[in-house]
Amino acid sequence: MRLPSLFVHKPLLKDISATIQQLDTRLEQATFLPNQFDVVHRLPRTDMAYSAAQYINFYNCIWLILNDIIVGVAFGAFLNENSQYLGHLLWFYTKVYAVDLIRDTLFWLDDWPVGLKLNTELSRFICLSFIGLTGAFEVCLNILGPYFPIVVYVIGSSGTMGLTMTLSLLSDLLSLLSLPLYFSYMTVTTVFSAMLSTSYSLFNIFRGKRKNILRNRVDSMEYDLDQVLLGTILFTLVAFLFPTVLAYYAFFAAVRIAIILMHASLETSLAFMNHFPLFVLMLRVKDPARLPGGIQFEISAPKGDVPSALILKNTPIAFGQIFFQHFLLWSRLSAHYHPIRLLKCLVSGVVISPIPRYSIRYSMIPHQASLPARDKSKVD
Repeated sequence: MRLPSLFVHKPLLKDISATIQQLDTRLEQATFLPNQFDVVHRLPRTDMAYSAAQYINFYNCIWLILNDIIVGVAFGAFLNENSQYLGHLLWFYTKVYAVDLIRDTLFWLDDWPVGLKLNTELSRFICLSFIGLTGAFEVCLNILGPYFPIVVYVIGSSGTMGLTMTLSLLSDLLSLLSLPLYFSYMTVTTVFSAMLSTSYSLFNIFRGKRKNILRNRVDSMEYDLDQVLLGTILFTLVAFLFPTVLAYYAFFAAVRIAIILMHASLETSLAFMNHFPLFVLMLRVKDPARLPGGIQFEISAPKGDVPSALILKNTPIAFGQIFFQHFLLWSRLSAHYHPIRLLKCLVSGVVISPIPRYSIRYSMIPHQASLPARDKSKVD
């Protein structure tokens, strides 16, 4: 499924909605579980290592789904029993943090905060524009307020499909409730980025330079007096307006980072619950011999007439190898949300976005293309 053509990049719907992404994960598992069952139970085990790996993957997926549903039903029952109270609480805190706090902060920024003298006209225009958007969102909240308990009840009812579905709906609900803040952030980021690029270009004119696009470098350039004078005037104008835009940009960027951190915690929990090696850990504790990670030789001490001998022992797989996918996931998350990277995005005016969902997801069920040739022909 793709979005309408008015979106330039035409992103997949599952890359935008966490709920659609979770449904796609469940459909993928439902599609490949029957084939996996054939591989585990019906095909001859000519390759024991391959058969053991498929056996572990199959039952680990089953265990994850069952535990997800059990915990989801319990959590959903709690949400359904307290839907009225939780719905009112959700509406109240949404109004406090997404409306009242934003409006108060905008008025504070427009009133020369901490002695910072902003451009009065530009600051008033930006402040009133965002307050108008916040006011429209407040009207929508007041209209939809009585339906918030129903929303909580629907989210709780989704627990029958697992706790992951409930968390996915909560993630999408957070995206909807923070939509005005996202529009405000995108608007002020666009203005901030445009002012940065404009300032850089005008500063090059001021010092007699220009950007050589073909060679990707800055070369010397002789400008006429009227060009230098016009560039200097425009550069001065942008320089005086820049602190005003910077103040509002810093505020909405901080709000954006806070929202992204909440999304990151929810999506990390989803990835953890969808791919946690529960069955593998059970085997590692109960019967380590079923998870061979190598062999080792031990020399037995001589006992009486029995000479010393080499004893071959199985070495179970290490816990680090069991969680290697989670280490990879953590490395991707830490690289995407690294403070230095976020700081570079803030300084350069690059839009800060959450990590793509497909990069923190991997398939627990192998595709037929990954099966051995002899097994794939039998499955087909």
